[in-house]
Amino acid sequence: MFKGSFFSSLRNSGGSSNPSNSQKDAILEQLIAILPDADQDYLKYCIGFYRDNHVMRITEKIFNFNKGHYPKIPEGCKNANSTKAKNEYLLKLNELFPECDVGFLREKLCSVDQNHLQQVIDRLLTMDKSGDKGGYPRRVNQFIIEPWELVRSQSYRKAVRYRLYNDFPETWRSTIKAILAENNFDYRKSFEKLKDLTTNNWWNSIFSIFRRKLYKEMENPELLEEIQKLQYVKLEEQSKADHEIAKQVNFSEYTNNDQLITCGCCYGDFPFEDLTCCSEGHLFCKDCINHLVQEGLFGQGSLRGKQINCIEQAGCDGYFTDDQLKSTLLPDVFKNYLDSLVEHSLKQSNLSLVQCPFCNYCEVDDNDLFLTFKQFRIPKSSKSFILLASLPVAILPLFTSFESIFSIFTALNVVIILILPQIVWNVMGVYPLKAWVSELDNIVKRVKRRRRGNVFKCQNPECRKTSCLLCSRESKPFHKCYEREQDSLRLFVEKAMADAVKRTCPKCHISFTKADGCNKMTCRCGYVMCYLCRKDLRQESYAHFCDHFRPIPGQKCKKCNKCDLYKTEDEEKVIKEAATKARNEFLKSHPEARGVNLLENNVIGPVTNEDDNYYRETFEKAVEKVVDYLLP
Repeated sequence: MFKGSFFSSLRNSGGSSNPSNSQKDAILEQLIAILPDADQDYLKYCIGFYRDNHVMRITEKIFNFNKGHYPKIPEGCKNANSTKAKNEYLLKLNELFPECDVGFLREKLCSVDQNHLQQVIDRLLTMDKSGDKGGYPRRVNQFIIEPWELVRSQSYRKAVRYRLYNDFPETWRSTIKAILAENNFDYRKSFEKLKDLTTNNWWNSIFSIFRRKLYKEMENPELLEEIQKLQYVKLEEQSKADHEIAKQVNFSEYTNNDQLITCGCCYGDFPFEDLTCCSEGHLFCKDCINHLVQEGLFGQGSLRGKQINCIEQAGCDGYFTDDQLKSTLLPDVFKNYLDSLVEHSLKQSNLSLVQCPFCNYCEVDDNDLFLTFKQFRIPKSSKSFILLASLPVAILPLFTSFESIFSIFTALNVVIILILPQIVWNVMGVYPLKAWVSELDNIVKRVKRRRRGNVFKCQNPECRKTSCLLCSRESKPFHKCYEREQDSLRLFVEKAMADAVKRTCPKCHISFTKADGCNKMTCRCGYVMCYLCRKDLRQESYAHFCDHFRPIPGQKCKKCNKCDLYKTEDEEKVIKEAATKARNEFLKSHPEARGVNLLENNVIGPVTNEDDNYYRETFEKAVEKVVDYLLP
């Protein structure tokens, strides 16, 4: 990305000048030879900032000042201002600002002619910093860009305009242009809007005769595809209407001929076309089957992942085939039924799955894979043990460099000394090896998760959402796991720690803490209290405190039980206990955050001696490097 002082430094280096067109073309040709994938309009823009040595100065600024970063033309595009390139930029902006309105992004993108991404990003970030977080308009469906929201080419716009002129000859051309501008020149949306605005009365029909003018339509593949989709929708609507009429005629014919068939569940009379049968031939109406499956899937859940058996009251071993269910059930009900079958099959496979939190799509987790060694397959339960046994072997090269002191056999003896006692203790019922394997298992998972990443992209065409594997929430740019929970935990614990050491005056209710001095506290309202026991000292004053001599300062007095004048409670201990108690209370009231290691790793409160943690983390990092080397 470019720094803000880039263009100012260009201006200061030589002032702006206007080389001749032939000179600009020659300079541009040289720059393109050096930077073939650069935005040519950006290079033209940079040429105007220098009087001489344009190529040297521009390349020096790009490679030295910007560290090699410059606006590039998207792959497969002729120039940065082409429709395809702008759509590529729009998709990238959609990833960076998934909440921003697509129309707003498109408008800002089309308002610049070079360095598109940088300029739009700067404007959006400036809007965010200058005001509230709602500096730019938001949208509901994040990350999703509909096809009609993309940047349209000039040929498409012209073809759509001429097509609508002929489709609505009685409508003013200015009205058509306004509707097109409102709907991003999309033919389908503009056609529907104009259809709603058009009033088909006799006056418009007569008046349109005198001003009717046919325009020569332009052939555009994108427009032809949209027209075919509209025609297909019309045919579907007409087909549904014809089907309803055919059902009414069919029902009347069955009724007149007294040939209606009784449903085996609700005992209603229906035509044969409205019934479905099990594999044994028992007939039931489609409404009964739909109610049965909906209750089994979404109600009691007794049919999830199971075959739909016949519901004949006398008893039947038949069932409903998938083809029969597909023609009988509602589309969303049948889809959920198939999803339940797939989910049940995956659970029976005993595989560790990673599932999209927004749909039923899932993938096999990499942590559940088997290690393959020649023709043998080693299950994951033995994987950690093998890695644990391999750790000393991985250290063998360290011993080979000290051949004068240790031999290879000495190194093997070290391996035996490390591993054999663990196996013996494990057989005897002492399980240090189990703890080691469990800890190593966590390290293996961390290494694999670091390789794979925490972002899970759903491949379901109806979902396509990106989620986080740690918090199972939608992953957005600058995503932070459990951000709301962490902020709530931090505020809750900090308040508890502050309440643990602060004192409150019972007269004016002001809160305070003691920085130094004695334990006789005088409020600004005149109230006097003991900092330790909170007793009112307006009458007792310093007589409340112990005045016996003690050879060791801070030692507990053996002659009285009065408060010490200077000794205070261990605030660090009190704060730590309050923080632990508050953390436990928060996690108890927020079950979704109990298993989150990120919350446990938050350091809130005074910094204590963390030497043990430091050595432990250093050792774990060293083991992680070895595991990363050993894993395939």
